[in-house]
Amino acid sequence: MIRIAMVEDEEAYARTIQRYCSRYSAEKHADIDLVWHDNPIAFLEGYRGDYDVVFMDVVMPLMDGMTCARKLREADGNVLLCFITSMAQYAIHGYEVGALDFVVKPISYEEFAMKLDRLGRMLARQGARSYLINSRSVVRKIDLRDLYYVEVYSHSLIFHTSEGDFEAYGKLSALEEDERFQRFLRVTPSHLVNCAYVSSVTEDSLTVHGAVIPLSRRRRKECMEKLAMVLGGVGR
Repeated sequence: MIRIAMVEDEEAYARTIQRYCSRYSAEKHADIDLVWHDNPIAFLEGYRGDYDVVFMDVVMPLMDGMTCARKLREADGNVLLCFITSMAQYAIHGYEVGALDFVVKPISYEEFAMKLDRLGRMLARQGARSYLINSRSVVRKIDLRDLYYVEVYSHSLIFHTSEGDFEAYGKLSALEEDERFQRFLRVTPSHLVNCAYVSSVTEDSLTVHGAVIPLSRRRRKECMEKLAMVLGGVGR
C-alpha cells in the first residue's frame, strides 16, 4: 500500500492525477490510496503522519506550498515530498525542505509513472526503518536509525530520538517483537536500546548516547552476545 496525499487547489489537475494513480495501480498491480486536499491549512491541521508520499502544489491561494512544506517538516521529517509546479524554476527551492522530486505541469502519464516507480523504490528502502509514534501531542514518523532508546515511564513509553523525546502509549514487549526493532536490545524490563548507540558496557550498566542505563547481571551475557552479533554486521 502506498498512501499518497495530494495538496492541490486546482480540481482539474487533481482529477488528472487521480486518473493516473488508478491507471498505475491497474498496470503495476500496486495498491495506492490517494487522498486529495484542496486546502493546505486544513491538510496541516488534520495531519496525522499516516502518508508515505505528499505531492505539494507550489502556488496556492491560502498558503503557498513552500510554507506548507516547512510546517509539514516540523511534524514529519521522513515523509517523501514531491512538489507540483507550472514553473520549473521554483522546484529548486524544494530541496530546502528535503523534497525528493518535482512534477512540472502539465505532466504525461508516462512521466508520472516514472515518478511513482522512483518513489516506490525509496519507500521499499525506507519501510524497514520507519516507525510511527502516536504521541499525546503529535503523531510523528521517525527513522529508527535516529532512535537511541525507549523506556517505560509511568505506564507510557518515552522514545529518545535525535529530534527530541516523544511520549506515547504502548508496550515495550510489542516493540521487541516487531521485526523492525531487530537491532534493538531489551536490557531491563523498562529499557529497549539501539545497539548502534551503545558506547560502553560495564558489569551493571551500559551507556547509550550518553545516557547510563542499568544492566542486570542475568541479562549481561545475552546482551553482550547480541551486541557482538549486531555491531559485527552492517552499520546502522
